[in-house]
Amino acid sequence: MWKVAIAISLALMSAATMAAAGNAGDVSRGRELAERRCASCHAIGEAGNSPDPLAPPFRNLYRQYPVDALRPALLKGLEVGHRNMPRFVLSAQEVTDIIAFLHDLDPCGKPSSDDEAMARCFAPAE
Repeated sequence: MWKVAIAISLALMSAATMAAAGNAGDVSRGRELAERRCASCHAIGEAGNSPDPLAPPFRNLYRQYPVDALRPALLKGLEVGHRNMPRFVLSAQEVTDIIAFLHDLDPCGKPSSDDEAMARCFAPAE
């Protein structure tokens, strides 16, 4: 009996893992979306200033917000308190892709032996 329970548990865990992997965002699609929808105001790469000085560079968002916490706001349609930020609505997959791109910009989320990259984790936001 316990062998059946273990087999069922393993099957359920495997299915959950495959489902999670199927929901992984595509970093390159996230970058493409950011270039199309966000780059007129935000710096979206690893360097450079935002065209709009009030818009934070994407590479610094992880310092201001837990990146995954942006998901509900992006799904509902992001609205902020200043008139320069347009209201927009993204699909669930687009949000997942943008979140994956933002995670990819976060030097603290990646193992690294690069001292300069790790120093950016603790440096003040630009």
